[in-house]
Amino acid sequence: MKLSGVAAAIAIAVPLFALSGAHAEEVKKPFPIRYANVQWFDPVYIADEKGWFAEEGLKIEWVGEIPAAQLVPAVASRTIDVTNRMTPLVLTARAGGAKLKLIAAGAQTTPDRPHMKYLVRPDSPIKSVSDLKGRKVGINSFGACSEYVLKEHLRRQGLDKTINFVVLPDPNQEQALTQGLIDVAVVHSPYYEKAEKTGAARALFNDYAVDKGVAGMLPYFTHEDFIAEHPDVVRKFVKVLVKASNWTNKNPDEAAQIFAKRRGLDPKYAGAWSYYDNGLIPNDEPVQWWIDLLVAEGKLKPGEIKAADVYTNALNPYYVARK
Repeated sequence: MKLSGVAAAIAIAVPLFALSGAHAEEVKKPFPIRYANVQWFDPVYIADEKGWFAEEGLKIEWVGEIPAAQLVPAVASRTIDVTNRMTPLVLTARAGGAKLKLIAAGAQTTPDRPHMKYLVRPDSPIKSVSDLKGRKVGINSFGACSEYVLKEHLRRQGLDKTINFVVLPDPNQEQALTQGLIDVAVVHSPYYEKAEKTGAARALFNDYAVDKGVAGMLPYFTHEDFIAEHPDVVRKFVKVLVKASNWTNKNPDEAAQIFAKRRGLDPKYAGAWSYYDNGLIPNDEPVQWWIDLLVAEGKLKPGEIKAADVYTNALNPYYVARK
């Protein structure tokens, strides 16, 4: 039986419409960003809780916790898409051939909200940095802020840099300190807040003591191939991250409560960091500081890496290119 012209047109249009609808569903599917459940405060938890990623067509695909020392290798191998860790780890990875790029400034050290604190027991005989020679110091990994900022502080004070480092995750350091397994705990927010508020520890100093915390920038970074393949996705991620970071600056207590909820922490001891305005990396200085230190430590060769090659603000909606 032959179909009339109208019937034939309908018969053709129906499957085409169905295909179009299926394609529309595929297009609307949120783009997954593979992201590790980091232990320190992170506005990504805030943005995810408030649905801001979904508003941009993104979905945070939480992959579970990854040890701090493995976060940079995870991005370098493209096991995850984005994370935040200290600049020196990105620098040494780039020197080893990893195609990593800083895309947002992240947290900054301020007098009231430092990146990290150096804690001792309340009854500890350690009263100043001059008492640290030969002590056991807990850090979450080698090659980053916990190790190098302390060494630099000792060097500038003309003190011996002989420290016995013990690698421990931040959540385990308070107990290790209480039990005498370490003499000093180097911890990040919200773990230093809890230790101090409960009276389990007292602060010896924090990283603002060294050059007013310029080394404390905790940037977000991704793989350069990920940027090349999905530039709009990265722009949207940075847009949401900046929104959450700026919101955290205005609502630190509420942000701390959300983070505590998402991490299953006691809300009484929650804490949050301060963030660079609009997520913009202000200039070369926070990167150059680390380049200079790593060259002095023999971890980089002079001139091996240029600060301007390591980061970009171009994916940030607040960035205005200089003429």
